Amino acid sequence: MNRYFFYIRYLPEVVNCEFLAGKCIRILHAFQSRFELRSIGVAFPEWSASSIGTSIAFVSESERSLAMLRTQHYFTRMVEEGYFALSDILLVPIELGVPEVIYYRERRLEKETAAAKKREFKRLQNRAISRGVEYKPKESQSKESVLPLSHLIPFCSSSGRVFNLCIGRLDCNQLINDQFSSYGLGNRVNMTGSVPGLAPFIKTL
Repeated sequence: MNRYFFYIRYLPEVVNCEFLAGKCIRILHAFQSRFELRSIGVAFPEWSASSIGTSIAFVSESERSLAMLRTQHYFTRMVEEGYFALSDILLVPIELGVPEVIYYRERRLEKETAAAKKREFKRLQNRAISRGVEYKPKESQSKESVLPLSHLIPFCSSSGRVFNLCIGRLDCNQLINDQFSSYGLGNRVNMTGSVPGLAPFIKTL
């Protein structure tokens, strides 16, 4: 089974990598939703503890789907304006024993953001009003939980709602099916949607 990828490198010397990653993921989300695809995964080859990295990659078994994604207007415009460098579509070199990674949505941490807590408060308040009772929030009890390293990606939905995608990373021992969310993410719980570790193949363009 062949897999292909292309990658984008952010060119400005001073750059908000998380912001640009969110813009790129939004393009992927719109593309996969429009064509009812779930076969393109997203990867962050230069992921580190401090940053999502200055590049983003898209991986799929379908070279044709990647070719169509690669020509989306936002990507070509950012290349023309000097903000992005865009690679060709490349074959994942399986003979090199590339490790597999799952990038997934860390919903546990998303629930801890101020925006998420505000939405939950509003939801519970509306539920109480519909029952004709006064909503009285419970006193919060601090719970200590260890969450894995993750990065917050600002995202704007088609409806205009702004929220954070909290993305985590999990190493896995083998290639897992290419079923992704519309955002190009795998699933940590079900262990689906792995992508190759592409760090050795990301060059300065």
